[in-house]
Formats: sequence, C-alpha cells, structure tokens
Amino acid sequence: MNDFDEEIDRHGLLKFISPNIGKINILVIESLEYLQELRELLPNAQIMVLTEFYEAKSDFNDLQLDWIFGDYKKFNFKIDEKIFDIIIAEDCLTFSYEPYKTLFGINRWLKETGFLVTQFENIRYIGVLENLKQGYYPERDRRLYAKSEIVRFLNDALFKEIAFAPNEVINYNVDDWLSFGFENYNNELLTKTWIVKASKSTAEVAALKEFYTPAIRKELARLIHRIEYDIDRTENFQRLKKLCEEQQIFEDYLIDFINQIVVHHEIFNQIFGNCSET
Repeated sequence: MNDFDEEIDRHGLLKFISPNIGKINILVIESLEYLQELRELLPNAQIMVLTEFYEAKSDFNDLQLDWIFGDYKKFNFKIDEKIFDIIIAEDCLTFSYEPYKTLFGINRWLKETGFLVTQFENIRYIGVLENLKQGYYPERDRRLYAKSEIVRFLNDALFKEIAFAPNEVINYNVDDWLSFGFENYNNELLTKTWIVKASKSTAEVAALKEFYTPAIRKELARLIHRIEYDIDRTENFQRLKKLCEEQQIFEDYLIDFINQIVVHHEIFNQIFGNCSET
C-alpha cells in the first residue's frame, strides 16, 4: 500500500491518469464529469462509457465515445474480460449494493497490467464523527469506509497494489479528537474523501507483462517450472535457451521473470547454473 504524495494539477480521479497518446482502452462507469478532460488527456484512447442514462450520450457527441447502457450495480449488461487498461468508477464503492461483487467484476474486465481508479467517503472524517457525537447520521443511501477496510476489500478482490490520494480535505481543529485517542495519520481526520488507484499487478509484474505476448510468457513460465521441478530438466533447459534466442528475450527480463515465478530460488539458481555448464 502506498500513499500518493505528488501534487498533480488535475481534476479529481484524473490525478492518477497520466497523459498518453497511445491507443489504450478505457472504461468509464458513470463518472460522466470526467469525460471531456479524459479525452484531452488520452486523445487516441478507445473510451467506453457505462451508464444508466441513455440521454447522456447526446451531451458528448464530439468526444468519439462508445456507450453501453445498464446499471453497474446490477450487472445487467455484457462486457468482455481483460480488455481495459484503465477503469474509472467514481462511485462504485459508495453506492454499490455488493462491493465485493462489483470489485471482482471490475478486476475481470481489466487487463493484467490495468488499474481501477475510484474514490470513497471516509468514515473517520471529523465531520462524520462530529455528526455521530450529536446522534446524527444522514448517510442512509451511501457506504462510508475506513482506509484499512478498503485495503482489505481490494486485496480480497485480487488487486495487488493500492495507492491513496486525498480528494477533499477540510480545515477543522482536531485537538479534541486527538485527546479522545483518535490518530490523524496522513491527515485522515481532515480528509472527507479519498481517491484510490488499485492495480491488478504490482508495478514490477506489470512491467514484465508489457513485454512479449501472453502466449510467450506462458511458455516461458512452463519451461521454467519444468526445470525447477526436474521434469525433463536438460531437455527443457535447451528449449528455454531456444525460446530466448527466437523471441529475443534479454537476460535482465529473464532474471526478473524467474524471480517473480520461481518458488525455490536457491535451488533453482543452483540447477540453472548446472544446466548452463552442460
């Protein structure tokens, strides 16, 4: 889990979206307010919008968007798996009927190197605590979360790397709450909403997956595991060498790949050294 410290002058969830002229695939779930700025950031992206509101389409005719109509909370639509580089879903945690189901669904739609950007309302925000102190809790139709709960949700939904950025920070005097034993780590008591970036792979693994095709990576992993577990070890080592030569798999990539998938590192390194000598 990382906290996002760099100040980027972009609107809301787009703090986590870098300009890109590539032809990447984006899914925007509701979050219509971001469409104009998103198109400026990603001029060549294929952007699909999922919304309940058919009439919204006419407001964005100039942005070259694809549309699918349905309620993301009910999953009454069809989206293929592993096709999006980025999913922007501002309210998927706040208004979801079943947060786990929603997050698992989003995870399935992302490519292995993709990520989700969303936000949530902070239950530890001092404004919420002040209302509770007075016996007042107006948030009947919304879900509020603590950061630790979001981390657990995202980990359970198989996201591997999580980063937070404050979205709305309000200036309150927190002294009374600190005296009650509340901690204010990373200004949590003053943060009304948090933005979250949840990546399907860690940065290291994502970098590896951007090289070569899934079929090549699958064959590479198969050969390495067969060498590791002594299945026709010499023969598979020769096949590995041939694959690296044919596909121009460079040494640093191979080492990183091995470090990511091998279980018995010391044993494998010894085996690999012995195979290299024969």
